[in-house]
Amino acid sequence: MSVSQIKAAAIKPFTHLTLAALAVLILAAIFQTVPGYMDAEYYDAGGLQLVHGQGFNEPFLWNYLDQPAGIPHPSHTYWMPLASILAYLGMKITGAGTFLAARWPFLLLAALIPWLTYRLANILGAKPASARLAGWLAVFPGFYLIFTTLTETFVLYMLGGTLFFILLSLNDERWRNRFFWIRYGLLGLLAGWMHVSRADGALWLGLAGLVWLVETIQEARARGLNWRRAGVGVILLGMGYLLLMGAWFTRNLSLSGTLFSPGGSRTLWLTSYDQTYTFQAGALTFQNWLAAGWGAALKARWNALVLNLKNLLAVQGSVFLLPFILIGAWKKRQCTIVRWGALGWLLTLLVMTVVFPFSGGRGGFLHSGAAFQPLGWACAAIGLETAIDAGAARFGWQRGTAWRVFSGGAVALAALLTAGVFWMRVAQPGMDGPLWNASDRAYRQAGEQLNALGIADSELCMVNNPPGFFLATGRSSIVIPDGEEEELLAAARRYGAKILILDSNNPALDDLYRHATANSNFQFLSAIGSMNIYRISP
Repeated sequence: MSVSQIKAAAIKPFTHLTLAALAVLILAAIFQTVPGYMDAEYYDAGGLQLVHGQGFNEPFLWNYLDQPAGIPHPSHTYWMPLASILAYLGMKITGAGTFLAARWPFLLLAALIPWLTYRLANILGAKPASARLAGWLAVFPGFYLIFTTLTETFVLYMLGGTLFFILLSLNDERWRNRFFWIRYGLLGLLAGWMHVSRADGALWLGLAGLVWLVETIQEARARGLNWRRAGVGVILLGMGYLLLMGAWFTRNLSLSGTLFSPGGSRTLWLTSYDQTYTFQAGALTFQNWLAAGWGAALKARWNALVLNLKNLLAVQGSVFLLPFILIGAWKKRQCTIVRWGALGWLLTLLVMTVVFPFSGGRGGFLHSGAAFQPLGWACAAIGLETAIDAGAARFGWQRGTAWRVFSGGAVALAALLTAGVFWMRVAQPGMDGPLWNASDRAYRQAGEQLNALGIADSELCMVNNPPGFFLATGRSSIVIPDGEEEELLAAARRYGAKILILDSNNPALDDLYRHATANSNFQFLSAIGSMNIYRISP
């Protein structure tokens, strides 16, 4: 092939896959005019605070894990800041403090994922047609389409994980001898990218460290240990990581005297998911966790494992792709990328099942697993190619015809699954519009009702979702804590909350919700939709 032909062969998949992905993402974004749930709302709100010059501070409390002093509260003491920083950049560049402005950088990054998946499949040795199939599977990402259009960490993790694996493939003599310092520095930088995106991104620093260790041992066996070279490698790895995480560690030290927020460490000792919102965060200790019994601990981890394996089947494997992912991974089991990818995925599963079973089973593994998804799509394409080759050898299939039928069917199934899930979770119409916007609509109506009741913006509210409430109304709030009325009143008095907005999603407060006027601690003011509004008695 001539140079011009090689360039054309490289540019064509990039153009086709990127434009197709952008079209799918924009179509999905039309139905998602608001972030839709707390995580995405939190990152959007964080970007908005930066735009308004409030820095890393938030006008609400969505948990009490770090036993906050009050409002404003230092932001991102539980979740990491990169998604909010990217949302801020989107708003700053466009000059608009809107969700549309916040999300466009995420859409552009998400549009690159199919082409990067195509390149990853190429690196794994897939045939050109198989590599293109991998890219098209990423264009129609199943469940992940719901999240890749939002101010969230899914795209950041997909991008970081894919680049990490591509970088691992640069392991020939030229990179080992001439550019090894660039490679280790970039591995550290990507580990920092993952960690500044999500708290569990610290695993990627461990994975990068293991890469350095294994490669150092391999080189020592082949040529003898070069202490200077090994030392420079690990230093550059650490420097790349600290280039992104160093400032955040400094901030944590100034806030709490520790590298990591104390609130996040308390989630180690949860005995139920709802304890994430407990007002008595000081009670989340190893002793209390132990007092709950080993039976409860084992049951929680078993439940998390079941949920995470369901996630593997339905989300990461899109049901029909999982067998081909496994076939492709086995076919390429000697490949460095596949080995490290399998190890990273297993470590993530272990952490999200054993260490953090409640947050892991309730979405943590869904988030963290996104980093391995492009590798999964690449393996799926190779697995289908392998299965067709086996069918041709055993049953006499015509490879070309079989490939066109099965690869076209795989893309069609992926598109149908993506559209079906998106319709059910997002675009399906509710009583007043798309289902996705229901929470935002309810809070906007509540805000209008508060204005009609003459309740000043300065009066602190208690709600289930403070970030969403802030975006919808501009009002400050604290989260309704886990527990019964006593816990609610304790939190209200501690932080000076005056207004309670209660819906049916608080089982422990069901009696208050159903008998709105029968409690002397709460003055019933109004009902709006499925929510009751109360004034909290002094």
